[in-house]
Amino acid sequence: MSKWPLAALAVLALPAAAQPAPDWQFSGFATLGAVYTRSDDLQFARVGIDAPGGNRVDTGPDSVLGLQAGLRFGERSNAVLQIVTRETQRGDHRPRPALAFVSHALTPALTVRAGRLRSPFFMLSDSVDINYSHAWVRPPVEVYGLNPFSDLDGIDLLHRKTYGDTHIEFHPYLGRSKIPVIGGGDAELSRLLGLNVTVEFGEFSLSLGHATADLSVRRSSQGFRDFVAPLPIELQDRLSGSDARASFSSIGLQWDDGRWRFSAELARNTAKAFSNSASGAYASLGRRIGNFMPYVTLARQREDEPVIRPEEAGIHAPRIALFNRSRNQSQRSATAGLRWDFTSEAAFKAELSHVRTDRGAYGTFIARGDPFAPGLDHRVINVLSVSVDVVF
Repeated sequence: MSKWPLAALAVLALPAAAQPAPDWQFSGFATLGAVYTRSDDLQFARVGIDAPGGNRVDTGPDSVLGLQAGLRFGERSNAVLQIVTRETQRGDHRPRPALAFVSHALTPALTVRAGRLRSPFFMLSDSVDINYSHAWVRPPVEVYGLNPFSDLDGIDLLHRKTYGDTHIEFHPYLGRSKIPVIGGGDAELSRLLGLNVTVEFGEFSLSLGHATADLSVRRSSQGFRDFVAPLPIELQDRLSGSDARASFSSIGLQWDDGRWRFSAELARNTAKAFSNSASGAYASLGRRIGNFMPYVTLARQREDEPVIRPEEAGIHAPRIALFNRSRNQSQRSATAGLRWDFTSEAAFKAELSHVRTDRGAYGTFIARGDPFAPGLDHRVINVLSVSVDVVF
């Protein structure tokens, strides 16, 4: 299908049943990116990935370096280790293993993997850190911001079937995942159980997925403690705590005929506590012209349920409304961009997004000052993003 992932696939973990390869394989990827937010009191941030920068130009959301080593032992077994460093929600760049698993081909069509794996919540989850493989500077945040858990510690199965020209992969998985929270604390998915199905036929690819888990969000910053202090304990336990049932569903479609490239995705998350429930969608179209590809993307996220409904908050509804607003990413955006492949393994991208946040929502932006300050919702903000992506 697409020409770009051919180089990027070298840094993805392949099942042991793939084509023969040397015993050891080494590869890597990197992005140097910068984002300019035209706002005095809000800063663009990829929720669950980076900490908001203090300046209008921020290199944190997209800059990343990844190194991968793969070892093949025997005809059916592989081991993969991928180390990634990028800005975290705690504001540091501590390297971490994004992948660390062993795999074994039980049959030519069935592979089992165990260890740290990629969470397959989205159509592009396998390559979400490898920006070179995407047309955009980053996947649309209206969809990919719905679930920030990028990896899981557990086990999965890859079962492949072929019917004529149609290839189908069934991907059940289970495990747990954990990420830091801005300001202090952590969020965790436990008892995570899901299934993805991918269908490829000709120039088309269809992805379907659903997962359930217990969600815990433990916020520990002093600012949060001060904010919830006047609230009764039953409301505090809805904002920070453990074991709330959550689910995530997605469907994605790609079409690539070598000249035109179209992709669309729809996703929804639900949570009984600690986080709001929301839905997101995007559609993107690009056209290759030599080494260039101009593209346009329309995207939307909307809130389905707030963290706590106003009628449940009683006399504390005004304070709860401030918290709900700071966790609501509802927005719509129109993006125009250009990708230039200046070598076979490197690309420059630039895109301008016109973003309109909903009433009662900060969108994919973080307050530069008090996160619970009023008047930060229902804005129109322009965001300029540029990046250089390489694979090696």
